[in-house]
Amino acid sequence: MLGLTSVCVFLFSALALAVTSGYSLGALVLLLASIYLLWKRPRLNLQGRDYLLLGTLLLYFAMFTANMLYHADPARELDIPLRALLAIPVLLLLLAYPPRPAAWWGGVAIGAIAGAAVALWQLTVLHMERPQAATSNAIHFGNASMLLGMLALCGLGWAREQRHRTVWAALLLTGALAGILGSIVSGSRGGWLALPVCGCIFAVHYSRGRGKHYLAGLLTLFLAVAVIAYALPNSPVRERAAVAIDDLKKYEHNGDVSTSIGQRIEMWRTAIALSGENIWLGMGRTGYLAAKQQLAAEGGMNKIVLDYTNAHNDYIDAMVKRGTFGLLTLLALFFMPLTLFARALRHSPAAAKPYALGGSILCTCYLIFGLTTSSLTLNIGIIMLVFPMVMLWAMLRHQERTA
Repeated sequence: MLGLTSVCVFLFSALALAVTSGYSLGALVLLLASIYLLWKRPRLNLQGRDYLLLGTLLLYFAMFTANMLYHADPARELDIPLRALLAIPVLLLLLAYPPRPAAWWGGVAIGAIAGAAVALWQLTVLHMERPQAATSNAIHFGNASMLLGMLALCGLGWAREQRHRTVWAALLLTGALAGILGSIVSGSRGGWLALPVCGCIFAVHYSRGRGKHYLAGLLTLFLAVAVIAYALPNSPVRERAAVAIDDLKKYEHNGDVSTSIGQRIEMWRTAIALSGENIWLGMGRTGYLAAKQQLAAEGGMNKIVLDYTNAHNDYIDAMVKRGTFGLLTLLALFFMPLTLFARALRHSPAAAKPYALGGSILCTCYLIFGLTTSSLTLNIGIIMLVFPMVMLWAMLRHQERTA
């Protein structure tokens, strides 16, 4: 079983961006393998922290499902929260049979490299304006690529302790650069916001115990990467930044909502206005779409954003559809695991810290991704959150037990 969990964890990340729905393969096999627990009944030795993570995933599913039933939303809405529920047996399986660390770190690096390679092929050969690799959306590809790149950097502490440390470090650094590159060529500006935040986290973590000069050097390195990405000839970063500034000016001066930024602002404004109609339980998906139809008919909203089924912001979308309770549940899904991983980053043995750092980066990235898009409304969004979360937690707990 240890070999199976290792292979699945590797395939989960390695195929995530380069193969259509590649992230589903490893997750599906892990879910099916979790049935083995009913027969074998291994001793899990769960702690209070494990129950907190399990409870958070269960709470998200229960709150989302109850709200869906209350508002009589279509049954297909269950598809998203179900992923959080299915991650629970996978977590239990991985706690019982933790995968090999090399499978996780190798899969993350190779997944970022493969995704960037496909995106570059789409950009240079197919001349796609917004490469999306094997995903269905350039925004979600860009975010997932950035996420894999940042996770690859978390493994440098692990690589330093390996027999072939140079090879592993080179692979992880290549994966990190590839992940950033994939995000850049996708043109997904929202994912770029995670880079400076993660850069500060890495600088503080890797400079701990090495003095202020080391910290300053790391911060300078991350700043140099950002400057180079902006200054390169025909830089997508510079071009997309210029477009964003122009879109903001058009919206501010003329109320233009035909642009990407203008449409987002209009969706946010509309959803915030509608969220006050049912502050505690929200309107549900059906009620939200019906209210938008009425508001557009009355001239209170531009019809150009009428067909969007979400608010392009995780927090506003949760508020208008599921109310205050839904928003608090979403925040719990982000902040409870973040708190658990951050605490482990301070107090766990050195061997567990790369996984604690990875979990902290994972939650931080999703907190930022949700500001400019509804990252949890597609399968890739929710799956790339909850399954890496339980994988990292299981490996963290294993390192704690064996330290």
